[in-house]
Amino acid sequence: MKIHNLKNLEKIIIQAFILGLFLIPFNSYKGLSFMGEFSQDANALVLIFGVLLLFLNFIWTRKIKFPVSNLTYHAFFIFLIWIVISFLINLPSISDNFFKQTSGINRFIRQLFSLLLSSVLFFTLFYNAISYVGKDKILNLVRKTLLFSLIVVFSYSVLEVVILRLGLHQLKPIIYLFDYLPFVNVNLDYNSHRLSSITYEPPALAMYLITIAGWMFSYILTHKGLKKFIPAILVLFLAVASGSRTSLVVILFQFVLFLIQIFHLKRYHYLIMNGLRIILASVVILLVVNYRAVHEFASEKAASLDFTNVNRNYSNQSRLGIQYTSLLIYKENPVFGVGYGQQAYHAKHKYPYWAVKNNWEFDYKYLNEKLKSFPPGYNIYTRILAETGTIGLILFLCFISSFFYQANELRKKPENRTMGVIILVSLGGFVLNWMQIDSFRMYGVWLCLALLCFFYKFQRKKEIDAI
Repeated sequence: MKIHNLKNLEKIIIQAFILGLFLIPFNSYKGLSFMGEFSQDANALVLIFGVLLLFLNFIWTRKIKFPVSNLTYHAFFIFLIWIVISFLINLPSISDNFFKQTSGINRFIRQLFSLLLSSVLFFTLFYNAISYVGKDKILNLVRKTLLFSLIVVFSYSVLEVVILRLGLHQLKPIIYLFDYLPFVNVNLDYNSHRLSSITYEPPALAMYLITIAGWMFSYILTHKGLKKFIPAILVLFLAVASGSRTSLVVILFQFVLFLIQIFHLKRYHYLIMNGLRIILASVVILLVVNYRAVHEFASEKAASLDFTNVNRNYSNQSRLGIQYTSLLIYKENPVFGVGYGQQAYHAKHKYPYWAVKNNWEFDYKYLNEKLKSFPPGYNIYTRILAETGTIGLILFLCFISSFFYQANELRKKPENRTMGVIILVSLGGFVLNWMQIDSFRMYGVWLCLALLCFFYKFQRKKEIDAI
């Protein structure tokens, strides 16, 4: 193959990488069942194609880039190795596991493949595509791609708001035009009036917003005039309007984290202080003028945690019950856990009565042998404790700690400040969001890790050369 053809292949790999990022929220279509937990992720199809192209490029050039010397990725690889060791230690009991028409060994293989697909294959694609684009262009290219996808998401969401909450049903023919987009099936939630946009459910929209929040906030650092606030305003508006508590809490946390990162910069100090004064004044006015509505809202959220209430929140009941059960499993297997992917096999006989009682989610989904999908763990940390034990959690927390440390080191250098802030804000959101989901299928995590490894390599080289 000629050199110019290799360069063309690299360009196609970059295009697959960019298209994969753009398509992150496009997952409201029926999906492909054989892809498991990736079945509805349109971007996964493109990224898998990109991985195949990268493999083809490696065959021809015998070259592939990988952060072999990065401490953070080393830490994650040690965690991966422990997952395999824990599996081997628990192999006798795993061999006997059977639930939802799936054996324990089959479940482990599928879960491990899912983890490797995200953390190794997609990560390697991200890292190589970033290296092809180059250090000077990658920030703007990724950020602009995510902004374009946000515009599509926001446009749909605005139509959802005016149709579901303002009752302008005459606009329904307009929103159904989105059905012509690939991987999108329009679905309006007339029951809860929550927003999902072009994603398949409100939590998926929340995950998308958490993924792009740091990137959109970063426009405040690099652009001038009022337009630099627009991307951040769009994200914050969707976080508030979506009706997702996760979205609201995590993205507000990310925004506060972003303000902390830039507070020491003099040109933002005055702006932040004035903004905080305006927010504080607005909250006081809201409490004075409409105290009853605020009180009713707070009471409603508190009542959702009361499992004796007839109108209780079944999702919270299931979520806390499953997390509690994971801790019971950990208590019985504190060192090695029960094996990666094996939580549900041990949990089915341990769910507390208060979680299962009159809860249709357990009857219809989580304990229904005819339904092949496994119950979620709802918390990555309690899942790791249950499945890989104390050692597994320590190794995972070492990975997270190293991630934060290197991102903070990146932020300290003026030339890398924006990228460092983006990674820190994003990682803060991911770590908090992992308290209510148990999946490693978070594309933003591996994108940020690839960017961290790439930029940190240049920073370390520059520091060594300066000695």
